[in-house]
Amino acid sequence: MKYEIDLPADIQHCLTERANQTGQDVAHLIRLAVTRFVSEEVSANGDDSKWTQAKDDRRCELIDREIAGTISLPERAELASLQRIAEQHFDEIASPPMEEALKLHKRLISKPDA
Repeated sequence: MKYEIDLPADIQHCLTERANQTGQDVAHLIRLAVTRFVSEEVSANGDDSKWTQAKDDRRCELIDREIAGTISLPERAELASLQRIAEQHFDEIASPPMEEALKLHKRLISKPDA
């Protein structure tokens, strides 16, 4: 299915600039952006957000393919999705300790102005 879209001039300029930097054509960059967007929407609406060792292994494999320059467009979208899930997971298990920050905040707001 083909679509014809009119993009604002600034977006067209950015796409052309990015295409020149990466050596890819504009159509490829648009496909990549749309694939990532759709992947994020599916991921946000799905229940598959639990982090597992298998997902981490797959993420590492995709990172290796990206570094080697052999990653496909669907794999890029998959990697973006796995990255997002990994970041959420690591934020949950390693969130910064707030107790000391809250104590400092309370102390600062309770000090009278000098």
